[in-house]
Amino acid sequence: MFDKRVVFLPVDERFCTRDYFLLLARAANINVVTPPKSYLGAKKTPPDIRRLLKWLEETVVPGDYLVLSIDMLVHGGLIPSRMSIETLDTLKERLGLLEKLKDRDVKIYATTTVTRTPFYNSAEEEPDYWQYFGLDVYDLSRLLARSFRGERVHRSVIEKMGKIPVHFVKDYLVRRVRNRKLVSLVIELVEKGVLDFLNLVLDDNSKESISLAESEIHQARVDSLGIGPKVSIHAGADEATLSLLSRVLSESLGVVPTFEVRYSSPEYKELVPPYEGSPLHRGIRNHIEAAGGRVESEGDIVLLTNNPEIGLDSPQQPADPADPGPYERFFADLKAAGRKIKGIADVKYTNGADNYLVKGLLKGELDWLETNYSAWNTAGNTLGTVCAHSIVQFLGQKGLLNLERSKIKELQAIFFLEHWAFQSNVRQKLLVEAEKKGARPWTVIPVESWAEEFVRKELTAFVPPVRKALGIDFEIERLFFPWHRSFELGLCVATKR
Repeated sequence: MFDKRVVFLPVDERFCTRDYFLLLARAANINVVTPPKSYLGAKKTPPDIRRLLKWLEETVVPGDYLVLSIDMLVHGGLIPSRMSIETLDTLKERLGLLEKLKDRDVKIYATTTVTRTPFYNSAEEEPDYWQYFGLDVYDLSRLLARSFRGERVHRSVIEKMGKIPVHFVKDYLVRRVRNRKLVSLVIELVEKGVLDFLNLVLDDNSKESISLAESEIHQARVDSLGIGPKVSIHAGADEATLSLLSRVLSESLGVVPTFEVRYSSPEYKELVPPYEGSPLHRGIRNHIEAAGGRVESEGDIVLLTNNPEIGLDSPQQPADPADPGPYERFFADLKAAGRKIKGIADVKYTNGADNYLVKGLLKGELDWLETNYSAWNTAGNTLGTVCAHSIVQFLGQKGLLNLERSKIKELQAIFFLEHWAFQSNVRQKLLVEAEKKGARPWTVIPVESWAEEFVRKELTAFVPPVRKALGIDFEIERLFFPWHRSFELGLCVATKR
């Protein structure tokens, strides 16, 4: 049994980055210590980093496992990491705390991000100038990525830079160089033995992105140092600490769970998912290995992937499939898996679930103590979550973890209600009605109380089939918008006794 304490520093205060981790750990009866939510800042507003560093220094004791986000440690969160004006020297000084903590005989599992360059004009999660020059900066970043790979694009770079005020170009380039140097310092901590494992994740990228080009530079450095088994470089962000949790558990217990991968549409496994830069099958392998597992033809865990033929967002899905063949294949593979742990990665659509698939799952007589389902945001977010959840269930099945049956099912209820009911169904209604009340697209700030009640009411129709499928009588205890926007939901449920 795992009897160690886990000290957890999330990347930010959101429900998906903080509470998913805490809920899965709680279901496995793992003792997790984490700073109060008030210590973590609020979206663009960074926390008091000195207070966080002090908390870590006072909390971590010999024998602990430390799972942390470097972005929170040095910048104050994911969004602040894109906006911070701190010098590299300051970031390096904050990073130095990890060497002090390592001297206490602790295991340290960390994640950090390669800064994204999004393809839109919006300052919602970026510096203010992104509102006006985001697309131009993105185009510039693509040209820079091509130059990294040896292409002669100097004239095009100069032309594009001429369309963006020089101080904004400078700001963007300074931040990218700083991130690249910071990641290099973190990789050095792995080589020195300070970090036991590193998840280096690419936050929203593409085949042509500068993020992917920079990740190739980092991968070459990792390979040259001979630390490949201790570093995973792949697309993702919000799910990265979940992967670290399952890796902590599997490594501490001396188990390497094996995964066999099944696709609903195997002929499309080479497709590059939206917001990512590598084929799906490669991403699946990366996430399995990052979570502490290994891919085999016959595995302990069956990873059932409802994979896309084209990259669509969940609101774009048809009411009924034109071709039922992939679903027939999926459910045949699900049945054939028998009593093995079955992780269902629904990555057919971004930002939500496949309605047709979920309705079939809820009608099936599945044991949700040996099955799990996820479908949120990007393919990487979903895959990391499913791999971690599957490993926890597998270790419980083997008697190596003491799982709380009701807590495992409560977490699955949250996933169905948030990833399926809200993301793929209720959210579009919310956007329409909120706009009528004067709210701008995606935000709920002017009408937040109304929006909470609206969503709670709309979710009512989705609760009974989830209750029936999971075999638990639960209620929605709390519902909120973590960043005061319609993009994601925080949900707390409680089983009736």
